[in-house]
Amino acid sequence: MTEEPAQQEIAELVRRLESGKYPLEHIREAGEILASVQTPAVTYKMALGFWESPNPQVRTLGMSMMEALAPQHDAARGFVAGAKDAARLLATEINPDVPDYSAIGAVIKMWMREHRQQRNRR
Repeated sequence: MTEEPAQQEIAELVRRLESGKYPLEHIREAGEILASVQTPAVTYKMALGFWESPNPQVRTLGMSMMEALAPQHDAARGFVAGAKDAARLLATEINPDVPDYSAIGAVIKMWMREHRQQRNRR
């Protein structure tokens, strides 16, 4: 572990994330760096705070910190697993009115099977 960043440096990072647009890979790298230079307890608490931000870039920073921390921290591992599971569930609920094309395909297969059976009976 190297020297911990000063609180004003972290506040400046958050301010910049809130006021500008940065590439995803840069935000992830910043999260990994922050996680590597702090104790797991400090990183976890800070990442939870970032996750509560209304700004998506700050939340991404928090998630990146959690993902970097997860291999060695049970709570972070649970947080990451829960967030990924929630994202997967939300993705399936976004368009509940969209028809399930797999069900339509199954119905067509059933009709074709019935048609073949009727044709073979004749």
